[in-house]
Amino acid sequence: MRNESILETLFDTGFTGRLIQVAEALDPGDAVSNQILNLDRQFKRLGLESMVLSKWHHQDVAASRRDLTDVQVTEKDIVIFHFCGFSEHSVPWVLEQYCTRIIYYHNITPHRFFPVGSALYEFCRKGREQLKEIVPRFHAHWGASTYNLEELHTAGADPAKSVVIPIIVPSAPRPTADTNRSRGQWLFVGRIVANKCQLDLIDVFAQARKANPAIAEKLVLVGGYNPQDPYYRKIVDRITKLKLQDQVELTSKISDAEREAYFRSSQFYVSISEHEGFGVPLVEAPLRGLPVLALDRAAAKETTAGHGLIDDRAELVAMIQKLSEDRSAYDRLVNWQRENAYRFSERNVCHLIRGALSALLPARNRYKTLSIVICTYNRIDHLKRCLDYLRCQSNPNFEVVVVDGPSTDGTKAYLARYGNGIKVLENPHCNLSASRNIGIANAAGDIVAFIDDDSIPFDTWVDSVLRAYNERPLTVAALGGPVFFAGTLSFQSEDIGIDIRARTKISIRQQELGKDGWYRAIAGTNSSFVRETTIRHGGFDEQFDYFLDEAELRLRLQLKGHLVGYSQDVLVRHEFAQSHKRRGKHDYDRKTVCKNISYFVAAYGGLEGRMLRTYLEQRLSTERVAPLVAAHDDGELTEDACEAGVRAIWEGMEQGLADARDWPKTRTFKDTPPAFLPFAVNLDYHAVGRDMAPLHICIISKEVPPFTHASGIGTLYYHLANELLLMGHHISLIVPSHEDRDWRQGPLTVCYTDTREEVIPHLDRGFSNNMNWSLSAFARLAGLHEKHRVDIVESALKDTQALAFANLERWRRPPLVLRLVTPFQMAADMNLWHVAGGAASAFNAAERTLIANADAVLPISGQIATTIERCHKLERDERWELAPGGIAHWPLFNVQENYDNLDRLGDLDCAGLADEKIVLFIGRLELRKGVDILFGALEAILAGDPAARIVIAGKDSDGWQQKVLASLPRGQESRVHFLGEVSGAIRDKLLAHAHCLVVPSRYESFGLAPLEAFVHKVPVVASRSGAIPEVVLDGECGLLFSEGNSKELADAVVRILTNPTLHNRLSLGAAKRIRDFSARNSAIRTVEIYGHLLAQRSIGKPRRVPVAPMLRLADYRASSQEKMTG
Repeated sequence: MRNESILETLFDTGFTGRLIQVAEALDPGDAVSNQILNLDRQFKRLGLESMVLSKWHHQDVAASRRDLTDVQVTEKDIVIFHFCGFSEHSVPWVLEQYCTRIIYYHNITPHRFFPVGSALYEFCRKGREQLKEIVPRFHAHWGASTYNLEELHTAGADPAKSVVIPIIVPSAPRPTADTNRSRGQWLFVGRIVANKCQLDLIDVFAQARKANPAIAEKLVLVGGYNPQDPYYRKIVDRITKLKLQDQVELTSKISDAEREAYFRSSQFYVSISEHEGFGVPLVEAPLRGLPVLALDRAAAKETTAGHGLIDDRAELVAMIQKLSEDRSAYDRLVNWQRENAYRFSERNVCHLIRGALSALLPARNRYKTLSIVICTYNRIDHLKRCLDYLRCQSNPNFEVVVVDGPSTDGTKAYLARYGNGIKVLENPHCNLSASRNIGIANAAGDIVAFIDDDSIPFDTWVDSVLRAYNERPLTVAALGGPVFFAGTLSFQSEDIGIDIRARTKISIRQQELGKDGWYRAIAGTNSSFVRETTIRHGGFDEQFDYFLDEAELRLRLQLKGHLVGYSQDVLVRHEFAQSHKRRGKHDYDRKTVCKNISYFVAAYGGLEGRMLRTYLEQRLSTERVAPLVAAHDDGELTEDACEAGVRAIWEGMEQGLADARDWPKTRTFKDTPPAFLPFAVNLDYHAVGRDMAPLHICIISKEVPPFTHASGIGTLYYHLANELLLMGHHISLIVPSHEDRDWRQGPLTVCYTDTREEVIPHLDRGFSNNMNWSLSAFARLAGLHEKHRVDIVESALKDTQALAFANLERWRRPPLVLRLVTPFQMAADMNLWHVAGGAASAFNAAERTLIANADAVLPISGQIATTIERCHKLERDERWELAPGGIAHWPLFNVQENYDNLDRLGDLDCAGLADEKIVLFIGRLELRKGVDILFGALEAILAGDPAARIVIAGKDSDGWQQKVLASLPRGQESRVHFLGEVSGAIRDKLLAHAHCLVVPSRYESFGLAPLEAFVHKVPVVASRSGAIPEVVLDGECGLLFSEGNSKELADAVVRILTNPTLHNRLSLGAAKRIRDFSARNSAIRTVEIYGHLLAQRSIGKPRRVPVAPMLRLADYRASSQEKMTG
């Protein structure tokens, strides 16, 4: 006897989706339902996640299934739909799912067997009609038998994607020698319906009994029936007419035990059914030592392997007569049939299942390599940045293919420096789709990924792309993920939908895909394709020289039956930089955009002739012409520019319709690309996925733009958070608000936190506010930690925001990293705050306590470390480590703000600034910022260079503008411009146009303003105060003057204005210096410190940070107040 209760080895795949079996109804004892439950067990034994869904179910199987509406399906899942009759609910549900779909066909009895108009007639007729409609909508086709599969082929199933998965028939104990079989007892198992032909079987039984009563003593018909069914009534009447009431037994539905008893007591299993799609009892009987005699119809021959088949009734009676007389023949037939029955054992069917799944599931690490294609044209600075960040990838299994199209800005010379480290190709035409196809043709990776030159990949991008494909079915031919908008912590786009008329839906919900004509589009700058599939379908349509190029390919793949995946882990940042096609908010290539919309709609939109033209005219009028006219009416466009734009729209439409006559314009690819060329990655720092797991870092700060108002440390935290996200870590920002709510963008969570207002007796109101915020942030952190364990907590000294958290014993909390900035005492002295002695003592004591309790103390400059040592009479210890801040080392311009284009600002007409030299000051007009020192130098600066123009951008609360302009000699005042407070976008534009930046501050704890100037290659003239000399290297990236000395300031500015050689040298030095203070360098050093802290914690304190006991506000208050006042 064979042991079928084995546990199969796990299926070797990276697939992480679910196998979801779906049926209209699930019932105990039903062959289809039994197969569903058996497959569910087999899938789980293979290590795959499996579940069963149905519309209806019997209570006995309730625990084994779920409702259709309980599950949200994604493209990671595979739905296996069991079809055996008309489905009112399951078919629509299955066809709406955007996923891999398998139809498992169990056969539908031809309706001709049933009375016209009867329930069974309609059920089968409608089911077979439904089958023809739905078969093309499935990715794979399974049949319980070859007979069933052939019917699927007739309905349109692809034989190459079809496979037989027989019904699993569990083994049974062999009958013992003393099994008492009733001589002459025939058995048939099956519902009482016309196609089972029980009526004919009764006639044959009567015929055999008449010939030899000993071979036909009893006929047992096991199966349910409807007493009102005409066919059942015929059977009863026939039994009566033949006077066989004592010889023919109709059991109706019986228990499994009773059924088993009949198998073991009968002498023959007899079937003259005219239609069996499989015939489970034909297998069950020989497993119990019972020979099968069956009419050779439908799938009977396939199921029995031809043993025991008969062609007609006469042969059946003769066969029974022979087997009744010849025991050896009887035993031989049983043995043959038993051996055949083992084909349907769990072991053997599981082997077939593995084969079928192998055609749909990727073998582990099937996709091993990635080719990254960058198409570039005259954007060398952006290309350099993109390549720099690609060197930071944690997974080195990729190559880089750059297609230059054809640049004239030094791109070729720059790429030549890489030697053989990059595949460099050239496209002589400015056609993005052609460049993409050139990239594909030269890509040797399993996956081809496209990233724009103005984008930045997250460090885990390559790893996430490969992992995402390896986790999904092989039907997924393309994939993408969210795109952060550069310069923000917000998504530019998440999942994107598109329809056949190129209408898009940004951030489409998963449940909308596959319904109402919506397909998946995803962003072009974060898109990838299976190379083999892409070249088979001709790559990109080169009629799309720009815009809709990748969207068309993805739609084409989906219309061919492939899926497009989406993964939240596949992340890039995108800038929307200026290009030859897009120069500003209203200045872009409308003709090309409208041409491609028209071409797309003509190719796929299902419209022709006049209907197509009318549709496009109406749509382009609404989407393109109307906004153009509105911009003109709002004064944003001249009349000439508006008219030119409208002409371009209609010219584009006509061109697109003309081009559509030659659709499609794809290409044929060579089979073998050039050899794979690995790109050299940077191994000098700890990378997520390669050297470490991603950390969950919580930053507590009142000031993180754009979520709260900006400050120096807030800006540094913004850049640090940005870079830590790029490195693959998870960031939670706890910031103040009027309510508790979370705002999530992928790995970023902003925890807006309401401040609990509780006045602490005998304390200064300002100090009470600080404590209330600290306690509120502390409570918010506790809830966050319970949901997602926090690894590191970051905060700054300002306002002692992490004090409540820091007062916990170290073993009870994650490590605290404290950034040292200007201490309270110095801020109070510089700003002339009037603070009572007791309150000042409280502020100072809070700072000292926070410093003492921090796990790492990071001064953002050497000067600030010295200042705090002096103010608090502290000495540095091993926890202290200099960690200067950093910012993004590239300019951030927004298309909606017209990039770096400046219009009129107040009394400053920017049109002629190209011939002017802007001396720029940005900041609050306060004494501590040294504005009086700058104003004392204005006359000399303006006299030193007639092309000089002074621009002052900042809030003027003390009326400096009127006093300064009144004090200047006649004529100079027109060259001094007070702009007031400006937006971040205007600030960047001013820096981009500045000749130099002046920073005359009396004290700076770090020097953020000089770094922002260095980003734009702008030299800085700054005072030798605070930490400024640590940032501005005198004579390398700027010039320094003695604090408070207006004459030295003026001399330094005039030197830069009048000495082009000096200006150019300092500009180059500024570009070099910002790389030293880049956000990436700051983040790398920060992660090293995090790693050191966590390693110390694991060695010195093996006890892990507990979740439940951490940070309950009520538990904390008493101890924290005691420490603060003690």
